[in-house]
Amino acid sequence: MNPTIDINQRVSVIVAYKSTGDVSKASMPHRMRYGGRDIEFTELSLRHPTVQGKRMIHVYHMTDGANSYRLEFDAEKLSWMLVSMIPESAS
Repeated sequence: MNPTIDINQRVSVIVAYKSTGDVSKASMPHRMRYGGRDIEFTELSLRHPTVQGKRMIHVYHMTDGANSYRLEFDAEKLSWMLVSMIPESAS
């Protein structure tokens, strides 16, 4: 059985920008508000850009130490979407 929970909701995200270090981690989600609570990310698992039509989408796979999340940043609309979550209990 697939443990992924599809969410597909816009969320508010606080992003950390770093001027030094690994370029792939220069811009990273730090915290998001979902379901009335703040979720603080502890680790970036994967980040990759992709294209949907003519729009550039930045995909982030994050964890808060308990759950894994797939977030997408739409560079044209300047909006964040929580695409899915995998609960730790499913791992």
